[in-house]
Amino acid sequence: MTEVLKKKKLWIVILLSIVTLGIYVGYWFLSAKSSFQLINKKNYIPFKWWIVATIYLSLSLIISVIGEFVLTIYGLYMLDSMDLILTYFYLALLYYSIYRVKELLEEYDDEIELNKYLLFFFHIWYIQYKMNQAVNRGLANEKTA
Repeated sequence: MTEVLKKKKLWIVILLSIVTLGIYVGYWFLSAKSSFQLINKKNYIPFKWWIVATIYLSLSLIISVIGEFVLTIYGLYMLDSMDLILTYFYLALLYYSIYRVKELLEEYDDEIELNKYLLFFFHIWYIQYKMNQAVNRGLANEKTA
């Protein structure tokens, strides 16, 4: 069980999520893809959309920094409009994916229970916390066995 879930330092996950302005969230899903697919291939988490979202967020961040030097005022308005629309898409993708991960983890390990409210507010941070607990519990069980 412990080989499937990967332990990461929670403070690093939180820090990278904040510093990268959310780009790390997409990377987190993509880096956990193999773990989630080992648990259950039928549980649908849209990893291809996470690739698209991560690339778009990266490009959007770069363009927002250099956009005033490259784009006209109309280009900046177009970019702002696209960002607003895609922000809603990103949030929908995030919440759809985290609740699929919730189902996946609770089905995988009976001792993992994710609170839906904490999951809503802390998304991947809470999932990573629960995954770390499962890994630690698995290591503790291996030591006592």
